[in-house]
Amino acid sequence: MPEITIWNLILLAEIGFGFILLLFLLKVSTKLNWYLPLAIYVLLVMIDCYAEFLLQTGYIVNTPHFLYVNEPLNILVGPMIYLYARSQEFQRFKLVKTDILLIAPFITSLLVYLPTYAMSAADKIIEFQEFGELESDVENFVWEWIFLVSINITFFSAALQRFKNYNEKIKALYSNINKRDLHLTQILIRLCIAIYSLELFSVFLTYYELPFNTELYNIYDIFQLIVLVLIGYDALTTYKHSATIKQEWQKIHLEDGQNITEPLKYATSTLTRKQSAKLKEKIEEYMDEHEPYLQSQIRIKDLADLTGISSHQISQVINESFNQNFYEFINTYRVKKAIELIQDPKNSSLTFSAIGFEAGFNSKTTFYEAFKKTTGTTPAQYKSKSKISNS
Repeated sequence: MPEITIWNLILLAEIGFGFILLLFLLKVSTKLNWYLPLAIYVLLVMIDCYAEFLLQTGYIVNTPHFLYVNEPLNILVGPMIYLYARSQEFQRFKLVKTDILLIAPFITSLLVYLPTYAMSAADKIIEFQEFGELESDVENFVWEWIFLVSINITFFSAALQRFKNYNEKIKALYSNINKRDLHLTQILIRLCIAIYSLELFSVFLTYYELPFNTELYNIYDIFQLIVLVLIGYDALTTYKHSATIKQEWQKIHLEDGQNITEPLKYATSTLTRKQSAKLKEKIEEYMDEHEPYLQSQIRIKDLADLTGISSHQISQVINESFNQNFYEFINTYRVKKAIELIQDPKNSSLTFSAIGFEAGFNSKTTFYEAFKKTTGTTPAQYKSKSKISNS
């Protein structure tokens, strides 16, 4: 009877939690299909964990045809995360012809392992008994490991760029982007890059027979479990915002007759410079007179309803006339309001956090970042300078 260790139990925990997470993501995908690549990612992790469990416990001799099945599949992890990021950027999951290139590394890896898959069950058991240890596995497949890690890190990096594009879209819609900017998701991808870098380092230690290689692999499994838990939390807390974001972003595109899968552009806009100048003046007058920015959750759609100007035209005017997105535009007004509050002696007892909330910010961090970006100083430094100049 093979010995069950704490590390085997961690693998079983990953499989169990991954199964629950997979069911949740598949359910979400029926309404928001851009979560489908993330569901496939979780499935790939489960398969890898199961394969590792079989190898570590020796149960692979009972299911020899599972030997190395996970290896080519592991190379799909990066592409799935990339597809998820791209789907979030456009708020829909859609494959295009060039996506065939995403599975080219997988096909290459599959061809490498094909001779092993063609072996009989008895030969696979012998293969495991002779090369089933970590050291021999790395020695025989070191270039495949390096290829796997390099490909996945490349796709993770490309996914981060997609999320950067997504963040720009969010800032064109909302004045506060907390819980909508998928900040945790981007942290998770960076964590994945760190994990795969750790795996590459472990391969290096194992190949050159240096110490601590096994310990690093165990740490890798722990981090992978943490990633699964955080993915579940992230998906649970952010997917409800995605539906709203999709509707509002699509509305802006449809007003200009564009497809949602294309970036927001103004080249085809019929808005003249004279009309744009009038709209700019109207927007500024409304902002100064009615102070809608004091509403912490105001969206570009809300401002459109209040001013009678379409969301797309507001976005175009803000972008072209102020060289800002909606998020930056609203926060500029909020910072001006915060400065007024700081300079007013009646507010001397208010904390800076309270002033930020009074000005329309819903986060202390966002208030401090916007204030420093606009003024070049923190609220405390600005207040101190104001006192010196007034004395």
